[in-house]
Amino acid sequence: MRTTVKSAVLGVILAAGLAFPAMAQLDLPCDSFERDDSGAWYATRQVTVGTAIGLIEVMPGHPVSAEVANVLDAVCQ
Repeated sequence: MRTTVKSAVLGVILAAGLAFPAMAQLDLPCDSFERDDSGAWYATRQVTVGTAIGLIEVMPGHPVSAEVANVLDAVCQ
């Protein structure tokens, strides 16, 4: 009985942990990024982006990492 309860609680915790990065991707402010002529993304203001490896903070004027670019390519076309 206790094993079943522990498994259920662990499942809820894991599901919540996986949901938050996905929610960050859904709320991605695409207007906070610009693309240059070569296709590279740059932040226009400070923003946090949810990626497959976790949350990444991007500062204005800086090019984004490959992980963030993958999210922007998928969401901000």
